[in-house]
Amino acid sequence: MTKYLMMISFTSSLLSQQLEFNSTLLPTDATTDSIKYVVTELLNAISTNDSIKAKRLVLEEGHVMRVSKKAGDNNISFRSNRTFIEQTGNRTMDIHERMWNPIIIYRGDIAIAWTTYDLHINNKFSHCGAETFNLVRKDNRWLISDWAYTVESINCDKSPLGPYPYK
Repeated sequence: MTKYLMMISFTSSLLSQQLEFNSTLLPTDATTDSIKYVVTELLNAISTNDSIKAKRLVLEEGHVMRVSKKAGDNNISFRSNRTFIEQTGNRTMDIHERMWNPIIIYRGDIAIAWTTYDLHINNKFSHCGAETFNLVRKDNRWLISDWAYTVESINCDKSPLGPYPYK
C-alpha cells in the first residue's frame, strides 16, 4: 500500500510542480491526443462493459486505487487491472462515465493524465471525482499501467458537458 500511496504522492507532486512553473497546459500535439484517446477509450470500455477493449488499454500487471468519500464509505481500496478487466466484462449495471478538461503531461515513454469525471448508474447520477492515470508507451502504444480515482457524492461541480443525456 505504501508503494501506491507514494505513486499517487509523486503524481500529485509532479502535477503541482508543472502547474506552478507553467500556468499554461502543454499544447495539444499528436502525443497528448493519443494519450487522451487511450483514457477516453478506457472510459468507453467501462461505459459499455467491454472487457476486451479494456484489456487492450491497460497493463494487466497494473493496479487501480479507489479513494471513497461517500457517506459511510471513507476508505481506500486496491484491485489489480486483471480484476478490473474481469469485473468490467461481468458487470450487469448500466454505467456511463464522462471526463472533462484532462491535464496531460509526458516525457519520453511515461505520461500522466489527470481529469475530473462524473459517473451515472442505471440512468441516475452516482458520483463525481478526480482520476489520475499513469501511462507507459510499449511497442509504440500508450497503455495505462496504474490509475486512481476518488468517489465523491457531495460538492460535485456541474459538468461543463451539461446534463447526462439519458435515453
